[in-house]
Amino acid sequence: MTSPTHSNMMHGGAERLPIRWVNAATPPTVISRYRVAPGQSVSLHVHTGKAENWVIVSGSGTVRVGDASFNVGEGDIVVTPPTVPHGLTNHSDMPLVFLNIVQPTGDAPITSVELGV
Repeated sequence: MTSPTHSNMMHGGAERLPIRWVNAATPPTVISRYRVAPGQSVSLHVHTGKAENWVIVSGSGTVRVGDASFNVGEGDIVVTPPTVPHGLTNHSDMPLVFLNIVQPTGDAPITSVELGV
């Protein structure tokens, strides 16, 4: 299964990139791939009904989860729990690429609210 063939911007400056499930007609989970250009950000936002696990594939930046900030780079994984505001900024001169692995939580509906930069 292939995601839409067009790229689109999500949560500010994150460009959603296509992915392709090679041997699964029905994907076993929701995974998205994003690219954040140098100087761009994933705006601060919050979800209900899901946690997200961000796997940094390349590049570096700063992730905010709640009141904490973390420097991240290739190979790092960040968990963004439901109801906790989170965002990301690419301060480097190279694109930052990450996978977003969605983990539904409980029976709450999945929602997303933008909170700003």
